[in-house]
Amino acid sequence: GVVICPKPNGMPSYIWHPGERCLAPSPDNETLCEASIKSIIVDENGKSFAIVLYSDFQEGKVPLKRLEEVKSVKNCSRNFIFDDEDLEKPCFPGRKFPSSAVAFPLSADGDSIPYTINRYLRDYQREGAQFLYAHFIQGKGCILGDDMGLGKTVQVISFLAAVLHKKGTREDIENNMPEFLLRSMKKEPPSSTAKKMFLIVAPLSVLYNWRDELDTWGYFRVTILHGNKKDNELVRVKQRKCEIALTTYETLRLCLDELNR
Repeated sequence: GVVICPKPNGMPSYIWHPGERCLAPSPDNETLCEASIKSIIVDENGKSFAIVLYSDFQEGKVPLKRLEEVKSVKNCSRNFIFDDEDLEKPCFPGRKFPSSAVAFPLSADGDSIPYTINRYLRDYQREGAQFLYAHFIQGKGCILGDDMGLGKTVQVISFLAAVLHKKGTREDIENNMPEFLLRSMKKEPPSSTAKKMFLIVAPLSVLYNWRDELDTWGYFRVTILHGNKKDNELVRVKQRKCEIALTTYETLRLCLDELNR
């Protein structure tokens, strides 16, 4: 497990090093999440900061005093433990699982909806994911025509999780880590180049909702092709450094030639 160990008053500060794992405030909502330290800098006022890399490959500049140590279970009390179960996505505290926690196979080749997602699905949502997958493996397009409110987004995410071989567990977190960090953990890094990539085109009004839903339901490497950072993100897409790219119809028209290269 992973634990947060607050330093007692009067204890010397922990000495951080590039390449170490840490718990850093999320750039989105300030909750602590796992990250790796790329470098340590000191500004003109003498204050120390860490440049950290989050699991979704976002970078952040965080004051050293806001970092927390990642320690083994035996070093702290049970109250601070993040068990592997606590890292599972999705997680809806208090909601009962409508289904058993087992993976749902979509093919005999190993593509399956991970148990972390499947336990929350209804039968018709599994059928929707099967429908998408059946057309995908045949190279055909299709339209998922469910009524509003029946979870079409979740059905698409279930399909993507199966095809991208996601587990919704710590395994995904480690697979998304940069190579230098995995080597420091003495683990063989997987290829950082995505084997499969998907482009989701949506109206701007729901573009960031797609990002939030993908973050809720799994550990996907997502980039948003929109706004003043789209050129930088387009480079990531062309280098296959992400698994899912989100964009709008308008941006797609502007970047279509680049995306087709």
